[in-house]
Amino acid sequence: MKTYIPYILLALLAGCSSSGNDEPGSTNAQDQQQAASDDSSDGSSGDSNNGSEGDSSGDAGSGDNGSDDGADQNEPDDSRGAYFPREVMASSPFSDSSNEVERGFGARPAVEYGPSVPTYLWSTQRIGRILNGTVPLLDVFRVQSFYRNSTNASCFGPQVAYTGHPDATDPASASGTLPGGDLGLWLESDSDGNACAVAQTNALLSGLRDQSRMSLMTLASMVSAALDSGMSLPADGSSIDVTGEMNAKGVSGVTFSTAAITRAGSEWQYTISLTYTVSGSDYDISLSMAHTPGADLMNYSGHLTYLVEGEQGVSGIEFPGGNCSQNERTRAGSLAYERAGDNMSLQARVVTLCGHGNSGMFNTDKQVDVNNKYHNVDNPDGWSENFSIFGANFDLTTLAGQYAYVWQAGVNDSNSRIFNIGFNSPSLDNGEAHFGYGSQIEDTDGLIQGFICNWAGPGNDHSMQAFTQRQFFQYDTATATYDGSGSKANIEYAPTASCSYDGTGSFVFDIDASGVLGDIAQEDAALVFNQDLWAPTDPSKTVAESITDRGLSVPTVPYTWPVDE
Repeated sequence: MKTYIPYILLALLAGCSSSGNDEPGSTNAQDQQQAASDDSSDGSSGDSNNGSEGDSSGDAGSGDNGSDDGADQNEPDDSRGAYFPREVMASSPFSDSSNEVERGFGARPAVEYGPSVPTYLWSTQRIGRILNGTVPLLDVFRVQSFYRNSTNASCFGPQVAYTGHPDATDPASASGTLPGGDLGLWLESDSDGNACAVAQTNALLSGLRDQSRMSLMTLASMVSAALDSGMSLPADGSSIDVTGEMNAKGVSGVTFSTAAITRAGSEWQYTISLTYTVSGSDYDISLSMAHTPGADLMNYSGHLTYLVEGEQGVSGIEFPGGNCSQNERTRAGSLAYERAGDNMSLQARVVTLCGHGNSGMFNTDKQVDVNNKYHNVDNPDGWSENFSIFGANFDLTTLAGQYAYVWQAGVNDSNSRIFNIGFNSPSLDNGEAHFGYGSQIEDTDGLIQGFICNWAGPGNDHSMQAFTQRQFFQYDTATATYDGSGSKANIEYAPTASCSYDGTGSFVFDIDASGVLGDIAQEDAALVFNQDLWAPTDPSKTVAESITDRGLSVPTVPYTWPVDE
């Protein structure tokens, strides 16, 4: 859903042009490769990220008890921002406070902020209110947020039936169903009417949004718990224990075993350990943050880490995936941040580890370690499923910046999947998304390197070709959705090694993802199907180089991308 005030999060990719040509630095126009024009790049750029709620798992019962902070006239106390970050949050600029209302988190009245508030602003204000004690943790703590799993939008990678596959070498494999999640932007629009790129970006960030927000709210509540009980914050070289104060908040089903604030020189350290009891079994959740203030409230850095124990087969606390041989799983997350004046830089990583009581999950920079890979004998508690990296670098006053999201479903996958998204202006009226593949996640630099058309079908081939799926999206005020249909989309391909089908065999596949083969005229084995993917116009340049020529660039993030670790 489009926001109504010009304040959004993390995703403005700099330099995206609104002109209609495909020359370097002046792309992101509706049509893929129009004839060159005299229009020049306006140099403006927008923000990136998501569009529609793509995941409802792990959120049952989450809410705000119907509370409405709008009645509260007390804004967060800025002075407490001297030792706790108030502007750090990972969210989607397409998501706004109406999504929070639908999910039960309550809302602010329109008179205060307008019809809706971007999720980022809504969330950071909520963190600030907890920090200054205006909103009690009991009203907003939802342990399910730590267990929220990002999923795919319905338009992205649906299961697709096929028959007579031309790459099949065995008649037994010529017919079947391609698994979900592997086909990319398959339909132009999601079920809510938004362009698929908008819906999928939002779905990808839904889990990280909830996990990072709940982590920061819980840690912030220690400050208010200490000060409101008459304690002083620690002096240099000392710490305070607020475990009793945290348990006194009365959060149901949760017991705090550790809650401490420590000061070591210029660094403030926040640590929480809690136990979540489900059907008589205990699961540990730990949160830790090191925050280093700068010369003023506009300069600081730090990193957040969290570990969340879950278990397959236990409703509400499952971390899915087929690589780990154990039912016990642990979610590991990290969020590094650096603010320098009006510039904010973030890197978030989230992954599923095999087992409980894991070790080696964070590297020396306190980022989730991409090289801590699961092996059933050599490293049985390493990462096994769903590693994702979110990078952002943006200006807090103009919201211009850069965005990339990289994920790898399984530890043994040959490639990562990548989204690069940019807007043509901070108004979020239109922009462009690219989806494709890259190297394994431990070697990623955040940029798409190519496309794989037959990932999991018979005769599958993971050699990357010089394509991406590209979708231009335009906000439609009549429908309050982003349109990405017709010439705006270059996403069609056949799930074959060549990305096309010559019409000489018996191949039919579910183009419209209806679940029925042959229900539309295009699903005919006698018809040629040519791919309509985006390709570089200059064959001497790589896909990554060509994407950056269009104004989309990878953000500079704290501690660098894995390729440089």
